[in-house]
Amino acid sequence: MSTLSLTGKRWTLPERSEALNASHVLLRLLKERGIAEDTTLVPPSIYPDMNKTVQRIQSAIDRNELIGIFGDYDCDGVTAVAQLVRYFRRHGQKPYIRLPHRVRDGYGLKSATSKEIIEAGVKLLITCDTGITSVKEIGMLSENGVDVIVTDHHSLHEELPQAFALIHPALCSHPLPHPAGAGVVFALLNALEDRQWDGMAEDAALAMFGTVGDLVELRGHNRTLVQLGLKALTSLEGGPIGQLRERCKSKDAPMTSTDIAFRVAPRINAAGRMTEADIALQALLDGGDALAQLDLLNEQRQDSTRTLLDSAVQEFDCEALPPFLAQVSGEYPHGIVGLIAGKLTEHFGKPSLVAHTDGRTCTASLRSPSCYNIAEGLGRVRDLLIRYGGHAQAAGCTFDLKNFDALRERLTEDICAQVDEQLLVPTLRIDAILDAKDITTLFCEKLRMLEPFGQGNPEPLFLLQNVSLQDVRTCGKDLTHLQARISGVKSIGFGLAHLANSSDKFDVVARIGKDEWNGKKEPQIFIVDLSSGHFSTPTPEPTSLPLQTHPQ
Repeated sequence: MSTLSLTGKRWTLPERSEALNASHVLLRLLKERGIAEDTTLVPPSIYPDMNKTVQRIQSAIDRNELIGIFGDYDCDGVTAVAQLVRYFRRHGQKPYIRLPHRVRDGYGLKSATSKEIIEAGVKLLITCDTGITSVKEIGMLSENGVDVIVTDHHSLHEELPQAFALIHPALCSHPLPHPAGAGVVFALLNALEDRQWDGMAEDAALAMFGTVGDLVELRGHNRTLVQLGLKALTSLEGGPIGQLRERCKSKDAPMTSTDIAFRVAPRINAAGRMTEADIALQALLDGGDALAQLDLLNEQRQDSTRTLLDSAVQEFDCEALPPFLAQVSGEYPHGIVGLIAGKLTEHFGKPSLVAHTDGRTCTASLRSPSCYNIAEGLGRVRDLLIRYGGHAQAAGCTFDLKNFDALRERLTEDICAQVDEQLLVPTLRIDAILDAKDITTLFCEKLRMLEPFGQGNPEPLFLLQNVSLQDVRTCGKDLTHLQARISGVKSIGFGLAHLANSSDKFDVVARIGKDEWNGKKEPQIFIVDLSSGHFSTPTPEPTSLPLQTHPQ
């Protein structure tokens, strides 16, 4: 019996899975994912330092002190900074803004940047999506009369910075999953503005961009925040964020979290990856030519990623892959290493590290499947690192090139100790078994109750067992896509044209959506993977080793 699908993937189902009718499938998914209609945002008062933070900011405005904002160069950091800049503009302040450059500055607050902030005359500095590990740098600022308010959500280290205030969900009783950096700042705005203000729709949209873009789990507070942001985004007429929406829309329907993940967030990220994150900030705050620049930078990012990913994949022997994939090269741009690492992990199902080096020091991004917590792994090898930080499935670090071999060996050993090797293959986690005859327009409409989709609440995958593909043909520019019908329902499998013909029976893993054309709506099956009928009972999710939990 085959253990992998026709594309080399492992399929898993929840224990005690059985074929259910469409209504029961939907009810079970709603229950399993903890989705309720009456969820609300966690009140900002849950943060112990929130009250003193609000008072200090209001005092700085009243005394006309120079206020500084320091952020990050990714979507989460930029949208968090944009919210604060908008707040201070509304209150007649022009803050000192500092976004790091990925190459010149690197991630996080550095001593040189602290010196710049001191020399600029800043009296109050607010960090966004960073700062919780900047012990030395914040100490330097405090010693020179700068009060620092840290807003962050990244993993805590053993020592916390001696800042004026720390606004971090792991330092209070904030329910899991914790918000992204943009979500933390949105909570701060709610406290500052008493939960209602002109421009709240734009700020909610920005918080939603950062939440989706940073891949935090879309459950609980985060789910509610994304729902609020999507509704706000639809309501906007004009303005920079409304203009960005129109550039990213592909149809007349309101944008979804999937649209944000694949169209909006990559554009915002492209500025920091390819050049200066300030371009993205300017686009979000003022629009204009900066929005056109984001389009161009995103196209350049896509081209560069495709070329370098092809090269990276060719470096590995696909027949004898190690548990941990690691590559270092001076050819990898700083802004692309995370994308390449993510694609390697997606393609091979294994933790990966991709690093740029200048011949002496390496700046790396790491990605991991859900069975291994890469941030905790870095913590166990921190003696080989200069800096590190991140989340369970996405992290970064800096290390000396001379330590690369030792780091690769140590992380490989750690992965083998923490994870059953059978989990280190590309895996599709199927949500439910579904009879293809139950796929109707009404079922597609009801599936929207599960939205917004994203990390922690992915679009559900369904198993259709022992089905025939009817009216099979190839389609697409290069005839690489498969088009067919399953039980009369229009079906398409992108990149799967070479795998199937109408004479066989298949087990199919698919997403279920709608096809809208000329005012007509009908269900559509999006084929994700195929098996030649040997997966009648996919393996249950292994329980010998527990899945690592998100550290946020």
